[in-house]
Amino acid sequence: MSNIKTENPKWANNKKNIILAIAVLLVISVPIFARLFWEVHEAREAFGAFNQALITRDYHKAYDLTTSALKANVSYEAFVKVQSVLTDRVGALKNFDNIDTEVREDQNGHFATIRTRLIFERGQLPFIFSLKKENNQWLIYSFNEQ
Repeated sequence: MSNIKTENPKWANNKKNIILAIAVLLVISVPIFARLFWEVHEAREAFGAFNQALITRDYHKAYDLTTSALKANVSYEAFVKVQSVLTDRVGALKNFDNIDTEVREDQNGHFATIRTRLIFERGQLPFIFSLKKENNQWLIYSFNEQ
């Protein structure tokens, strides 16, 4: 007598279907995750450029890195005043820490939310920045102290 066991044909067919389903999921999800990773990377890069401009007090450059909607609601002078009030309150901006980044897309375009801690000479403040992709470029859409 032979002790050779044969595989159950029903299990073999199910195993093939499971492997096929996993392969299809991978083929679909890998490009999605790669694109999402890239969008997060680009949003963080834009956010970093904005904050570097604020750190060097290049307010024109920082203002240029904002969306047309923000510019329509906040004049350059008002933007600079916000920075001055913060500087008077906690000193010059020295650095920032990204805590959390979320990217989403809806019928109105691509958006990112970055939770961060801004590090000033005399303290740290938590902020939430919203970014929007305009003309294939991530720009600051709004920011609020938490």
